[in-house]
Amino acid sequence: MANISPFKGWRYNSELINDYTKVIVPPYDVITADEQNDYYDTSPYNYIRINLNRSKGDDRYIDAAKFLESWKNESVLVEESDVVIYILSQSFQQDGRSVDRVGCICALELTKLGDTVLPHEQTIEKHLDDRYRLMETTKANPGQIFMCYQDENLVLEKMYATLQNDPDIDCDLDEIRYRLWAVKDSESINQFKAFMSTKDVVIADGHHRYKTALRFYRNNPEINGADQVMVTLVNSSNPGMNVLPTHRLLSDVQLGIDDIITKLNHHFDVEKCAGPEKVINILEGENSFKGQMGIYHRVSDTGLLLNFHSWEVLNIMFPDQCKAAQELDTNILHSLVIKDVFGVDTSNQQDLKKLSYMRGNKPILELLKEENNFDVACFIQPPSLNEIFTIAEAGEKMPQKSTYFFPKVYSGLVTRCFSKLKVKL
Repeated sequence: MANISPFKGWRYNSELINDYTKVIVPPYDVITADEQNDYYDTSPYNYIRINLNRSKGDDRYIDAAKFLESWKNESVLVEESDVVIYILSQSFQQDGRSVDRVGCICALELTKLGDTVLPHEQTIEKHLDDRYRLMETTKANPGQIFMCYQDENLVLEKMYATLQNDPDIDCDLDEIRYRLWAVKDSESINQFKAFMSTKDVVIADGHHRYKTALRFYRNNPEINGADQVMVTLVNSSNPGMNVLPTHRLLSDVQLGIDDIITKLNHHFDVEKCAGPEKVINILEGENSFKGQMGIYHRVSDTGLLLNFHSWEVLNIMFPDQCKAAQELDTNILHSLVIKDVFGVDTSNQQDLKKLSYMRGNKPILELLKEENNFDVACFIQPPSLNEIFTIAEAGEKMPQKSTYFFPKVYSGLVTRCFSKLKVKL
């Protein structure tokens, strides 16, 4: 079960930094090269210099560590006077109403994946190496790993409702209001610590960072604090806990629309539409259902609504997977559409060059208008939180980028730095 602890975080000095919108950034893996440059220009103290430094080669990690150390020495970042947990509120509009997604930033004891900490997606080795180099040079957790747990009684939400003091951070960024409280009260800390000791947690965002932390601890057991990692814990029952789709874009597609339809007919009922609009409207409507997905063929300007009907073949295709994993829309899309129809094997590194992703944090049509380099777009619906927990608890994993949790937890709100070497007795 999850063993959490308070810690002394490092935060931007409010006497020097009075506008957090100039310094905090999204997780490193959703930042484009253009956005990276924009963040550099926003402020000389923007956290991009640590979390995704733009120096070349090994210098990107060395320079990140230099910035972190200099900001600490110059009191741009200051350490908490006491150990604390942080309560984070992200307020935003959802379906015409304001919601608060509440999370707890704390230190989590590292355990082998699959015990207390449950993964749900596959990882890519090159991303592990990148995050490891950053941790190795900075001796810090620059960003939080986003994890969720199940609690219908809303223990953390009730704790949040009792907060009396003004937040330590209060800013609006990307249409989301961020508020952060440093909670020093030992009774509140111990209450939440005891509660979490009964819970398993699922990694929502940060599989590579968790594996990195495990590797770092294994290689550096003498470093004090390396046996924990900074996380943000969010209740899956919170009304602001959203899972959005991640759509697929394919390039170098040579098939014509008639050949595509012929291949799809083996496992799908296919409705042909002029343009993508009708398909998108159905998928984004309230009556969409499991196994329903869409395709847009750019050259012919044709949309295809797909209704999967070959449920009986899934036991044969995925005999070792639980029912929730077998019936996952992403699995069906990857195996029976992207691979069987378009010949792109997502397990093949070379084939991955033909595949890119479109995160569904905006209406699909709006996202589609922003993309230029694709031949075919595949539209998919996200898994439910129940499906994610079921698959994770079964010890199985979804294809990479099966989920997109929104909103993201931004980096730069808190930094967790490791202390000196452990004293040998």
